[in-house]
Amino acid sequence: MNAPTQSHPPVTLANCDSEPIHIPGAIQPLGALLAFDADGILRFASENAAQLLGSQLTLGLACAPGALPQALAHYLETWLRNADPIFDPLTITLGATTYDVIGHRNGDGLTIIELERRTEDNSVADPALIYRSIERVRRQPDTKSLLDSALREVRRATGFDRVMAYRFHPDDSGEIVAEQRHDTLEDWVGRRYPAGDIPAQARRLYTVNTLRQIADAGYQPIRVLGAPSTSPRPLDMSFSSLRSVSPVHLEYMANMGVQASMSLSLVIGGQLWGMIACHHHSPHPIPYPARLACEALAQVLSAAIANIEGNARAEDARRNAALVSQLAERVSASENVPHALSCGPQTPGSLIPGDATLCLWGNSVTVFGGIAPRGELAGILCALDQSGQRLVHTDNIARDYPDLQTDLVPYAGLLACKFDPMNNGWLIWLRKEQIETLVWGGKPEKQYAVGSLGPRLTPRGSFEAWREVVRNTSMPWLPAELEAADNLRDELSHIATSRTADVDRARTALLAMLGHDLRDPLQSISMAATLLSKTDSGARMGERIRYSSGRMQRLISQVLDLSRLQGGMGLGIEKRPCDLSVLVNSLIDEKRQAYPGLRIEPDIEPGLNLMADTDRIAQVLTNLMSNARQHGAPRQPILVQARRIGSNIELRVINHGEPIADDLLAHLFSPFKPESLGQSRNRNGLGLGLYIADQVVRDHEGDIAVDCHDGLVCFTVTLPRDLRDTLHP
Repeated sequence: MNAPTQSHPPVTLANCDSEPIHIPGAIQPLGALLAFDADGILRFASENAAQLLGSQLTLGLACAPGALPQALAHYLETWLRNADPIFDPLTITLGATTYDVIGHRNGDGLTIIELERRTEDNSVADPALIYRSIERVRRQPDTKSLLDSALREVRRATGFDRVMAYRFHPDDSGEIVAEQRHDTLEDWVGRRYPAGDIPAQARRLYTVNTLRQIADAGYQPIRVLGAPSTSPRPLDMSFSSLRSVSPVHLEYMANMGVQASMSLSLVIGGQLWGMIACHHHSPHPIPYPARLACEALAQVLSAAIANIEGNARAEDARRNAALVSQLAERVSASENVPHALSCGPQTPGSLIPGDATLCLWGNSVTVFGGIAPRGELAGILCALDQSGQRLVHTDNIARDYPDLQTDLVPYAGLLACKFDPMNNGWLIWLRKEQIETLVWGGKPEKQYAVGSLGPRLTPRGSFEAWREVVRNTSMPWLPAELEAADNLRDELSHIATSRTADVDRARTALLAMLGHDLRDPLQSISMAATLLSKTDSGARMGERIRYSSGRMQRLISQVLDLSRLQGGMGLGIEKRPCDLSVLVNSLIDEKRQAYPGLRIEPDIEPGLNLMADTDRIAQVLTNLMSNARQHGAPRQPILVQARRIGSNIELRVINHGEPIADDLLAHLFSPFKPESLGQSRNRNGLGLGLYIADQVVRDHEGDIAVDCHDGLVCFTVTLPRDLRDTLHP
């Protein structure tokens, strides 16, 4: 025989997460292994196979007649023709020893036959008794009772010192949730074990091969040899019963003082839900039929847990769907969304458990339960919008959104969904900090130890309880809760979208009426007022009519500009060479004539030329000066500055006044701001001026910004000169 040609680096804890544990190249010494290809050629055999069978075996050739026991040779011939990769086990006797013969076909198409020595142990129950205990387990009404019953039956049937049930958390750490043990052993229920204790490839194997036995952790592995080949491949032993174990895992067991183990995977929906782990402090082989019975019990247990959890999820889903429907119906019947959500006995706070539930809508906050966080609404909204997600959730605000931690005091967990972009509508659920003490089975970090090869990572040597206090963390948001929040968001978003469409249609009709039905008569009124002002008797009356009609025309122009922008038509910018210095001085003169008592102090650098739409830039500056007059401190001058900075021109309009509030700054350049209504010095404003000014500057590839400091409010417009066309005609 030839030794396998594959060579793997020594396995340590540092590289064990990448160890190919499905191709160990060795077996446990409980028996022997043979692997045949589809033509019956012997491709692999354990080193002890020939001795165990008492015959000559040659790798690369079919077994000679009589080399295999007659029953085994008969079944091998049948299995080679069988398309099913799982074969029925059988029992054979070689000399005075009975062997369980376990066969399967691996992923490479090789038929693997394992002969496992049957041991007699009076502490192990007859498989028939184990199968009968399945019914007792299946009758349990809840998950805890199921696990307790299953552990009791497994320990009674196998005689292990300790039988534990693990449940895996979302972070893949495991927690012992139930156990049956010898009276002299310490209680381990509640202890957690880090995800790193089970590497990813081991989890995969636990998922597909749900039964695993290590009969004696102190064993010496027996090599599996391969036939000579020009392209040798290691033998895939993912489903083998005798597959040898990673040396790191054996070291881990030795550190726990465990000499034998058996694991039964609890797989639900293709995922590793948990595991039944059995430990013994001396070698303890379990006969294959008894293991099969325990595996059947574990599969029934998995199905029962899946059924209980599925029923619970279905009940929660029905309740949540009814509540979402009820809330959506109330919102659909009311124009006031926060009031509709809060007016009945059931609110969004009833949908998802939490310490506070908020609705942010427009500039209002509605609290359905608990107390509102201490921070500013504008900061919270800004952070949520910047996340770019329709559903935001964290159970650790300090870790995931540190900028929000102060604003959201006293809460540690956040779940938020945006349901109305037009009105900045968000629903937010908040949970307070829940200080949790985790009891780890030993310090979870990997430890360094110094050995003959120098320092290296080793499995933990101590499994004494190690307590960790976890702070700044709330109860996690469960998948069903996230789904419920998303469903409510969908319903409310649909209502908001429908209403927005209705408003848009009404606004479009209004704008059409303003543009076509009112503009022409206004122009006629303006012309008549001009003629009237030229007569001595009607001069004063004509000037008043002309002023009023001019103001109405400006409002209509703003509304029409808004209509063009929201209709995607743009403002129709036409750039031409523009002398900004002349333009700004001219606009200042007009403003002084219109408001003789107004103090404007210009600081205009001469010769400021750029490519721009002169009328639109004039519209921007006029708007900024009007805002400064309307919102600035009375009898204080307005400063207008223009200068060249590099390839840009900077235009600044500064007035004395109170700083702009933070909640207004967040949407200062948005249309139809509520704060624009009811201004004593601009009663007819619609809040469109800055919105249009911002769009004009953007269309010139410029920028507009506002800054408040030292009792001054400063709007700064930066425009690129963009004189390429004039310099290179």
